[in-house]
Amino acid sequence: ILVAEAEENNLDIKVQHERFARWFVCSLCEQQYHGAVCGALSWACWKTYVGRPEADVARMSAMSVLGNGLFSAKHNEDALS
Repeated sequence: ILVAEAEENNLDIKVQHERFARWFVCSLCEQQYHGAVCGALSWACWKTYVGRPEADVARMSAMSVLGNGLFSAKHNEDALS
């Protein structure tokens, strides 16, 4: 939702990145998520953007977040596929 709003309002790339960071950085302590939490949030991120066109930047970023999240949650084979 925040990424779509940023795109609609033609916000610059820095603002778009800050809004997308909610999927991998805690807004309270500003540390990256890890382990099972990272894995769960990465799946949620992917499910949010999977319906967009394949060339969409947010979808490609979500795919990267998913791969990194699966790796963090020690689902290495899933992360590679």
